[in-house]
Amino acid sequence: MLDSGIYNKGEIDMPSVDDLLSELPKDSGAIMTFIGVVKEVGKDGKKVIGLEIESYDEHANLTIKDICNEIKEKYGLSLAKIYHLKGSFKVGEPLVLVIVAGRHRKQTFQALQEAIERYKKELAVWKKEFYVDGSEEWISG
Repeated sequence: MLDSGIYNKGEIDMPSVDDLLSELPKDSGAIMTFIGVVKEVGKDGKKVIGLEIESYDEHANLTIKDICNEIKEKYGLSLAKIYHLKGSFKVGEPLVLVIVAGRHRKQTFQALQEAIERYKKELAVWKKEFYVDGSEEWISG
């Protein structure tokens, strides 16, 4: 399976459910995924037409690896992966995929939520929203 990390848009195909199932240990009872997409309403309720994401790749990749390893160990998971894309995106396009798998759904739900919150706070990425009115603004997570 593809390593967790930050990738240029178009550089990778996000893993499919079939990819995940073929590589999971047989004792996994739950697989949870989160897909983050560009939303139409941005900061201060302004209508968004696009988003640009930049990153400090070296730091972002180390952070993603640490988050995945720590989440996997803390919750006893068989799998924890984060794939974050960078580049230019339109409304509705996917930006991030988080996948966790474990023996039980409760631990897996908790792990997924923690992984999402952590990458949102810890990852060295910057987002610029582009608005219908022609303006643009750098925003935080």
